[in-house]
Amino acid sequence: MIFGDTSVHSPALYEIFARMWLYDLGRVKGARVTLADVPDEELDRLARLGFDYVYLMGVWTLGEVGPKIAREMPSLRAEYERALPDLGQADVIGSPFAVARYAVDPSLGGDAALAVLREKLRARGIGLLLDFVPNHLARDHHWITERPELFVREANGQIACGKDPYFPPWTDTAQLDFRAAETRQASIDALLDVASRCDGVRCDMAMLVLSDVFQRTWAHARRAEGTREAEGEFWAEAIDAVRERYPTFVLLAEAYWDLEWRLQTLGFDYTYDKSMYDRLLHGSARAVRGHLSGSFDYQARSARFLENHDEPRIASALPPDRRKAATVLLGTTPGMRFFHDGQLEGRKIRAPVQLARRADERVDEASLAFHHALLDAMKLDVLRRGRFALLSPRAAGPGSTSFDSFVAYRWDARTSAVVVVVNLGPSRGHCTLTLDLAGIAGRNVRLVDRIGGEEYRRSGDELLDDRRGLYVELPAYGAHLFEVKKGNR
Repeated sequence: MIFGDTSVHSPALYEIFARMWLYDLGRVKGARVTLADVPDEELDRLARLGFDYVYLMGVWTLGEVGPKIAREMPSLRAEYERALPDLGQADVIGSPFAVARYAVDPSLGGDAALAVLREKLRARGIGLLLDFVPNHLARDHHWITERPELFVREANGQIACGKDPYFPPWTDTAQLDFRAAETRQASIDALLDVASRCDGVRCDMAMLVLSDVFQRTWAHARRAEGTREAEGEFWAEAIDAVRERYPTFVLLAEAYWDLEWRLQTLGFDYTYDKSMYDRLLHGSARAVRGHLSGSFDYQARSARFLENHDEPRIASALPPDRRKAATVLLGTTPGMRFFHDGQLEGRKIRAPVQLARRADERVDEASLAFHHALLDAMKLDVLRRGRFALLSPRAAGPGSTSFDSFVAYRWDARTSAVVVVVNLGPSRGHCTLTLDLAGIAGRNVRLVDRIGGEEYRRSGDELLDDRRGLYVELPAYGAHLFEVKKGNR
């Protein structure tokens, strides 16, 4: 694909924690592996799976203060030991979101090694996303001494710790002051520097630097004397600056609090869809249908996920049948399809981001096979560039109510179509669907399930008929991903 190709509505992204990835690869090789040394077979594997982007998390230099704080916090220590029973002191390297310098950490091979990896990925048609952390920096970032006026200060004169207004401060970080024009310009310069080394960024907690959010959070603290008051929104200015220099650059916002659409209107290509995540884990089919009924522009800019470095492993959160149903929806709804390293293999232990390695876990072969089948189906062009529309499940017979547990939709293009039907209910259910697909009238139609392998032959006229349509019966949390084969053969 061409990176940033807007005709691709739904690219697939794979998040990898750089340090853990290189540690695992090094164990297999029996020697230290840098970003430049990642084996070709590993990169070929990612290409075969069909990922358009790799989000390589945690490549930046962390300094000394962050790791020291990470090692000394008792609450974190308990979390480390739960995830890694044979924990050693060297395993705790600090949060990758307390950046001391936007330079690739020497232990990973430095900037030169990243450039080598980027070219290897590009040769396989895979774009590279990196972290950009706008809200805060490490407490030993070089701006602390070089440009102290860029930071928020508490009443006692100390530089404030980075903060989300709903949680305790991040004690390993220093809060940047986005009310100051100088801070915004320095941050834009840093973003442009990062953009020169990748094809996109995942912007950590992007909503924290929205003007009204920032003002509410830091109203008690004064802007530094001698700084100029910033006007407008930081993201509008920053995104325009990046796009002027790198027109196809991709921007993904970590976003919460129903601020996703606002960030999309400011120019983000994709925003985290935590609402969809919550509905898939805890909601009903009706709630999922309601969420997917929003405008296509909003849907196409949503990043769907079932896990990432912040969330529990989905294999620990949902039983296998519910996990498969949710994953089919993740992989076939509009927007960025966001997968996490270890998700395919069914890992259950979430590794804290402060660690350099993770515990060994047995590969769940059934999970791996399912994900391979889904990812293969996701390569269909109609699922990436086609027209999306929800379908309306209806009762399959008098008095039947199980249809309300179904989520169904179709993707349609001139010569191809896909129909997805998922039963999100806890018991067997059935429904009927009218398939309003162009080009099936007067023809026989084959419905080939790309997940289960079944094939059904139907009359196109029957599928279009509101009185008949397609009858579907599925077990609890069952799913069909039908590739529609049109024609009389």
